[in-house]
Amino acid sequence: MALRPTWRGHLRLALVSCPVRLTPATTGSSNIRFHKLNKKTGNRLRQQMIDAETGKVVERDETIMGYEFEKGKYVKVEPEEIEALKIESSEIITIERVVPAADVDPLFLENPYIVEPDDKSGLDIFATIREALKSKEVVGIGRLVLARREHPVMVQPRGKGFMLVTLHDPDEVRLPEEIFDDIKDVKVDKQNLALAETLVERMEGEFDLKMFEDRYQAALRDMVEAKMKGKKISAPTEVERPSNVVNLFEALKASVAAEKGGGKAAAKKAAPKAAAKKTAQRKRA
Repeated sequence: MALRPTWRGHLRLALVSCPVRLTPATTGSSNIRFHKLNKKTGNRLRQQMIDAETGKVVERDETIMGYEFEKGKYVKVEPEEIEALKIESSEIITIERVVPAADVDPLFLENPYIVEPDDKSGLDIFATIREALKSKEVVGIGRLVLARREHPVMVQPRGKGFMLVTLHDPDEVRLPEEIFDDIKDVKVDKQNLALAETLVERMEGEFDLKMFEDRYQAALRDMVEAKMKGKKISAPTEVERPSNVVNLFEALKASVAAEKGGGKAAAKKAAPKAAAKKTAQRKRA
């Protein structure tokens, strides 16, 4: 399926390169979206830009970007000047290092993109780089300019192409270990641990996110459809809050009994049902 590319350029490994294009690997197009309306007239509202000093409305074609270097003082920047400001990673993703995929902490993963060949003339190079990384079970680390920022990126072979994931800078990430230092050490009871391990085993199944439908979006859609039909909106169901566990052993024992024979079967049964519901929602949308 042809998608509109977000970025076009080259993927380079040492002295070889090939043209590629990037498209976002995720989308929120199926989500319910609301517009701001005038409460009295029901008309849709539109945003306007107001001059902070004169109070007058300024049209988009009359605006310019500016960097505030002192309070109330700005350096003006034209769109053409931004467009002309390019560095190597604006047009070339250079793989600067390769590392085992397991070495990339999931904390640093940001936005995923699909990487495809952008020209038939570079297909052999594209495939060679892909297979070289795949055979060594490594990923490439490089840099890429997107949205006026140079991001560190991970390039990973996937099927006939690559996945590229932008990575957070180290100063953007809070390391859990630094917070976990404040958690007191607790000696776990062996009997409770054995029951918890049994519970985990009973809940094992295949990784399939189709079973996790967005129930909040479904509730929003049901509410909107009910209002469209003039139906009365029923009061939301009160969320039952978990009660404090008085006896951990008995609670684990009851959990294991409840999961007996139902974990994997329930997951398999839920997956197609969730997928069918999602398909129906998209058709209605």
